[in-house]
Amino acid sequence: FVIAQIPAPAPSPSALHWSPISKDRQRPSYLDFINHSSSPTMPNNNYQPSPYERARLEKIKRNNERLADLGLVDAKKRVRSSILADRKNRRRHGPSTPTKQTLRRVTRAAVTPSPPRSSRRLKRKPAQYEPLMDDDESLRLARKKFKAIKKKTKAANLNFKCDIPMDVFSSPLTGKEKALIGKMMEGDFLGKFEHYLTEVDTLSDQNRRNVVRQITKLATGEGIRYESKAYGWPEGCYFLRGTKIGPTDDILKLMDIGRECEEEWGRDHGNGWLLGHPLKKLYMFQQYHLQG
Repeated sequence: FVIAQIPAPAPSPSALHWSPISKDRQRPSYLDFINHSSSPTMPNNNYQPSPYERARLEKIKRNNERLADLGLVDAKKRVRSSILADRKNRRRHGPSTPTKQTLRRVTRAAVTPSPPRSSRRLKRKPAQYEPLMDDDESLRLARKKFKAIKKKTKAANLNFKCDIPMDVFSSPLTGKEKALIGKMMEGDFLGKFEHYLTEVDTLSDQNRRNVVRQITKLATGEGIRYESKAYGWPEGCYFLRGTKIGPTDDILKLMDIGRECEEEWGRDHGNGWLLGHPLKKLYMFQQYHLQG
């Protein structure tokens, strides 16, 4: 007898993208949700994708479209094929470039071991500072500029000499001297003072800024307080706070008051840049204008 072959029914288009998970439940692939999310041919079951899955599938679809627009869909295949072709060529003709092992050997042979680091602090030695090339160059230029200005001002003011008396603690000005200095200031005492430190009694930039800052505090009535964690003055202790100081005041008397403040509240550990040097420069500025 002859057994007739009955052809199997052709699968529906929607069934091509469905794979059974269990006997009574099927889960679609992401292609179905992307391409047939609204198709009436999708099987009718109880499975519903979560909002996260919907957002993920939409993002995958957008990324694939973006890659297609950029022509990068087959980029991975092209890179892999080029790597395989390169390997075949190296096997036939030998390596054209050094291998990683060869490079490692050359690198190890060329590199000399650096000396071990050690802490000078643990050995109780002073710290060593090696400035960078830029720091050396900028420092050299600043010193060269300062020496040129110092030489120029020294040649222009050879006739001006001012010694601070050590046995005189007060030297008030007369009315005529105050009027003369007031006329010379022209309402710009601090500007004239800074010009004096730049052109006459030349200081370095850092020292000039420090002196001008301290004299500005005295000229505005702010007063000067020694701010230091280790040697600072007690809270509320100021030198001449609330009193505006100018070039017509008795500078020698102010210097004596400053020494008394340091004896009572604490000595200046900044080598005199708190009160001593600024007041001396102010006194020399005063005498410079009195002597013409």
